[in-house]
Amino acid sequence: MDFYLTNFGLSSNGYVGEDKMTKHLNPIKITIDNFPTLNRVIHEHKPINRTKLSKENLNTKILRNLQFARYNSFEIVIAKDTTSILDLLYYWNRELYQCHSIIYVTVDELLELTKDKYFGGILYDLSVDQTIDVVSFTLTKEEIQQLINDHLNKIAFHRTFRYEDRSNFPFDVLDADGLRESDYGEQSSLQTLLSDENLLFIPRLSFTEKVEFYQQKWAIDIQISQINKPSRKTLNFPLTTDTRFIVRTVNGRINNRRDISFYIHNQQNTSGTVEMYIPEFKLLLHQLIKNPVFQGTVSDTKYINIGPHDSSNRMNSFIKLFNYDLDMIDDFFTDKFWVDLFEDLCKSEKAAGDSISFDNLLIRCISTYEAEIRKLGKKGETLENPENLSLGLQQILKTLCELSVFLQGFKIKCPRCSSIFWYHIKEVGNKVNCKGCLEDYNLPIESTFSYKLNDLIKNNIFQSKTQRDGNLTVIRTLIRLGLRHSNKSFEYSSQFNLYNDYLSKKPTNEIDVVALVDGKLIIGEAKHNSKEFGAYKNKSLDSLIAVAKDIYPDKVVLSCYIDEHGKLESAKKYLEHHFKHYEYAPEIEALLLHQPDYYPLSGSKYFYY
Repeated sequence: MDFYLTNFGLSSNGYVGEDKMTKHLNPIKITIDNFPTLNRVIHEHKPINRTKLSKENLNTKILRNLQFARYNSFEIVIAKDTTSILDLLYYWNRELYQCHSIIYVTVDELLELTKDKYFGGILYDLSVDQTIDVVSFTLTKEEIQQLINDHLNKIAFHRTFRYEDRSNFPFDVLDADGLRESDYGEQSSLQTLLSDENLLFIPRLSFTEKVEFYQQKWAIDIQISQINKPSRKTLNFPLTTDTRFIVRTVNGRINNRRDISFYIHNQQNTSGTVEMYIPEFKLLLHQLIKNPVFQGTVSDTKYINIGPHDSSNRMNSFIKLFNYDLDMIDDFFTDKFWVDLFEDLCKSEKAAGDSISFDNLLIRCISTYEAEIRKLGKKGETLENPENLSLGLQQILKTLCELSVFLQGFKIKCPRCSSIFWYHIKEVGNKVNCKGCLEDYNLPIESTFSYKLNDLIKNNIFQSKTQRDGNLTVIRTLIRLGLRHSNKSFEYSSQFNLYNDYLSKKPTNEIDVVALVDGKLIIGEAKHNSKEFGAYKNKSLDSLIAVAKDIYPDKVVLSCYIDEHGKLESAKKYLEHHFKHYEYAPEIEALLLHQPDYYPLSGSKYFYY
């Protein structure tokens, strides 16, 4: 009976209501009298195999190995006895690879079953290929071959049995992406929601048209795509998401694909609807930090409120300046020409030194290009000439002015007090009011435009003339996570404070890096120089560890712009040590951000063709 229960789902104890379920079929009653002919009944009548039935209509990931795991393969797994589990573990995990059929049997069961020639008929029915593979981890090749010769071959129905070595299990995965989505027949139902809050219609059941009176429960998987938000075409969720926050008042969970599976039972209206709410990332983040779901149970952390701080406000304004286009920010801040220019304008001690004329910009670009790339040619002989470079720079500068990264105005010297100040174009008319002596004077004839770097850019790069600000490192870390790590969806947040008291203005903790990448929650710490990770006796690392142990992120990231004396790797090892015995240890990743280079300078955007 153990053999029939494992491989066919046959049991001597039926569940309440099974008679009612099968009343429309043609049931075969197995009694003490006809039990000895059970193999013949299965072979001739081919009743529903409940084990195979349980595998139908599954949308799952099937691993592919065309050498050892063929689609039509049929394996018999033979265990030495019931005390060994290696063969049973192989039997369970073998189903993860392509396989038509597989059965599990002990030696004693096999010796009993092969007394009946109709068992050979059952093996014939389960197989597609002419050859049936025989596998064991607890019997030798010689012992298996003896069982084949003495028992299996005698009942073979036009089939050949052969021993297969499976010591190389688990098999290599041969697909380019490692996985193949295998759909065994469950149909998808496409629904369009016109707002973030709507009704989701429960699809008709594929396995029955009538739900009986006894308790039944099933799961519905949903995938969410947002066609109006290219930055996150697919919306995935961390495992700590409370799905009742999204599919209202219905229990569920986040599956391994980072989609939502919610549960329905027959006491609910199966042809009705459920309330669906797609939260903004900010609201979802509040739930993930304040009330994460861990192993199916909602837990309350000590954090009851989340709030921004000055760094996050500066960072949000910086990203808004570029119209929230992370690709554009990445283009400019990995281009050493522009990064050097921005930094020089930030640190300049000259009067109105944070501005530059186009002529000086062109001279600087020509000098850099010829020093780092090659000499410019003459117009008509090559496209890489000063005239084309001038036109290309004008287009780039036009874009930066439209974004207000550079502000357009004039750098003017007062004829009375000789002070030099920069004036925005809106501040200037026929008369100019000196910011020094406060006297009015006429605007000089043929004044040249001067382009001043927006203070927002300066404040996110430097805290002072000499002290770097960490915001640019945070921004570039988020860009790295979004553009390099994400395949389907990406959301991020600026830095924020965590509070354990609504009345307190002093935060309990803070997080620098927060992102949702393909449904994985990532938090981290970003420093301009890696030596800052160890400052104040690893205070920032200890704070990060405390937050991670409260909210269960999928990954913790440490990033820096400059790695001094291997301090970045040391910080990573420090985190790994503290999570070594933790029950939900996140992945730890160290990111050394790519230093800006002159590679973009040789590209087409600098030359107007």
